[in-house]
Amino acid sequence: MTRLSTATTIAALLCCCLGFTGAFVAPTSPITAISKSTQTSSHHATSTSLDATRRNFIDQSIATITATSAIIFQAQPAVAKEAPIEITPQIVQEAFDAIRNELTSSSGVVATLSNLIDNGSFEEILQYTKESDAYFRRAKLGKARKMLTDKDLKGEAVLMSNAVTFDLIGINRASRPGKENREDQLRYLEELKKDIAKFLELEKTIVFE
Repeated sequence: MTRLSTATTIAALLCCCLGFTGAFVAPTSPITAISKSTQTSSHHATSTSLDATRRNFIDQSIATITATSAIIFQAQPAVAKEAPIEITPQIVQEAFDAIRNELTSSSGVVATLSNLIDNGSFEEILQYTKESDAYFRRAKLGKARKMLTDKDLKGEAVLMSNAVTFDLIGINRASRPGKENREDQLRYLEELKKDIAKFLELEKTIVFE
């Protein structure tokens, strides 16, 4: 809940409460023989009583709204600002090395998918491609992308990251029951290699202060 929405809610409550005061209607005096002086006196007394009732109602409403707003504002969680990422040659190298290992290591994403495809392990491929999108694309590529110092390249890096997702989706689709297609699996695997290699080229664009 933002301060704006809270303030809007409080204003609405106040308007609602003020609107309720208009619902009070002065009791109708009998039409039978009543002198003008009696009517005037009765009307004045009724108006005074009505005004007092309205003042009490408004005072109570404002007190209630004030107390409620205090609780609402106190209940709002503090929004922690994301700490800026420290950019040093070592930190950048570690981030991109983690991506590079997924491309070249025997235990990386590319090698693992290649082995699963060779073995015809379609069910495992379906599961692994989903997991890879989370721990590789979102975590590792996402971390490295935040280290880029060129704003324009950050935008391009998003597209490169999305391309990795599309490659994984392509391998996944070519592994689904009734749609198993080794040729498509290998084609998307090659695209995955190219997209990872292209992303790695961004490392040399980072400028250190």
